[in-house]
Amino acid sequence: MSGKYERILVPYDGSKHYKKSLEEAIEIAKKFGSKIYLLHVIDALTAIPPIHDDPDYHMEMKKFQQVLKNASSKSDLALRNEVLYCKEKDIDADYKVVIGSAADVILKFAKKTEIDLIVMGSQGLSGIRKIMALGSVSRKVSELAQCPVLLVR
Repeated sequence: MSGKYERILVPYDGSKHYKKSLEEAIEIAKKFGSKIYLLHVIDALTAIPPIHDDPDYHMEMKKFQQVLKNASSKSDLALRNEVLYCKEKDIDADYKVVIGSAADVILKFAKKTEIDLIVMGSQGLSGIRKIMALGSVSRKVSELAQCPVLLVR
């Protein structure tokens, strides 16, 4: 691989903006012979099912771990399919599922993996924040990333 953008990161959230960002990343990868890295971040706080109205109700740690395991398994399957899609387009791709805070994990992964370009949706699926014009995750990543960030609408 040799080119301006050898390693492209596409954060995955399953939104329509993600789909568009993946298509854009694939086009760039074709031109530069890039490898695409798909990264899905599971936020433990949003993965928890709704808590009962009883103020004394506390989710047992075992149940909490099972919820995270189920979310991780679903993400793993979805991302394997996305990697296959990339390979059908003759693009080398890999994926990772991580539990944590989305923007922080994306930034850390990009630095550690020496990502040359981050291609992400301008907004994604993040609860009530999805009504904002520029999502809080994409805003933070675009402001703090050490590489170029392409925001796709």
